[in-house]
Amino acid sequence: MHIVFISWWWPYPANNGSKIRIYNLLRHLAKNHQVTLLSFAEPDEATPEQIAHLREFCARVEAVPKPTYNPTATKAVLGYLSRWPRSLVDVYSLTMASLLEKIVDEETVDLIIASEFQTIRYLEIAPEIPAILDQIEITSFYDRVKAASGTSGRLRAQLTVTKLESALKNLLVRGVAFSVVSEHEQALMRRFSPPNGRIEVVPNGVDTVANQPNPAIQPQPDTIIYSGAVTYFANLDAAQFFIREVFPLIRQQKPGATFTVTGGTGNVDVSDLKAQPGVVFSGYLPLVAPAIQASWVNVVPLRLGSGTRLKILESMALGVPLVSTTKGAEGLHVHPGEDILIADTPQAMADTILSLFSDADLRARLVRNGRTMVEQSYDWGVIAAQLMTLIDELAKQ
Repeated sequence: MHIVFISWWWPYPANNGSKIRIYNLLRHLAKNHQVTLLSFAEPDEATPEQIAHLREFCARVEAVPKPTYNPTATKAVLGYLSRWPRSLVDVYSLTMASLLEKIVDEETVDLIIASEFQTIRYLEIAPEIPAILDQIEITSFYDRVKAASGTSGRLRAQLTVTKLESALKNLLVRGVAFSVVSEHEQALMRRFSPPNGRIEVVPNGVDTVANQPNPAIQPQPDTIIYSGAVTYFANLDAAQFFIREVFPLIRQQKPGATFTVTGGTGNVDVSDLKAQPGVVFSGYLPLVAPAIQASWVNVVPLRLGSGTRLKILESMALGVPLVSTTKGAEGLHVHPGEDILIADTPQAMADTILSLFSDADLRARLVRNGRTMVEQSYDWGVIAAQLMTLIDELAKQ
């Protein structure tokens, strides 16, 4: 089968959650199908070496300059009059559209997979070809309505939601299948889906071969890490919550405790956060796994955002105990007390982390059970097989 995969993210190197998903799905799809990758790329991406690597398993790789959304641009402003959310009007690429048109005109294409929200409009180019919209998430759009300040802000956010729901419903009516990463996302979309709309849960995963416990790295006592770049609003909120409300409670009992936040900070001002005793912002790390494995606890204090947390799956694969909020573990079939610990209030999270500091048996049990869980349920081979099943069923229609 010839599959055309349209990606908003340049998938290699796979250095964020979306790229990790896309890269691993491409690798597994290419084992059984001919895959053409059409991907947007930033100016420093799609180097000859990166393209050559992707061509080791993709039959064809094409890079298109990635547009940047500018809400004050003329196209974006005129987008208020469009049936599409105006960000989709502003970032629509005629180059990508022309490339896809050329491929479907000149070649036999059996299936199109469009990855993420920004690729929706390209599914209109060849409506006769079966299609999957992968990793569509709408929770964040509803969150923006709730968080909007002022009447005009709420109206703008609600207009975006209304347009998005309409666009997604039209695709479902046409027969486009959706793959979402959690039951929560699936339930949200069921509210506006036609009865026969195909919305399947294909969660995020982890490469359990590349990510394994490393006995050579000894975790340092009383160390906590959060692997989430604060350039993403949900990660920034998580870091602020932990540093301001949780970590001081831990330091009262363990004055030498440290908390490290990995990932670039971009233009985000974190000066007040990193001025707190024991707090370190590492910046971007080419390899984050050693830093995680050198810590006693990986914390996921998320209160916002959507999707399933690759950072939780990776930590389990790497053999590091986890403490998460309920929101942070949302969408994952975890077992609190067995492979993860859940705490939502500042005091509960502080007490839970302190208990991990002092209980080596508890840390060992979480590590052992977490590793078994991801091997059995969340390895990318298992996840890709679920997507393959959906592809095979679409092909038979």
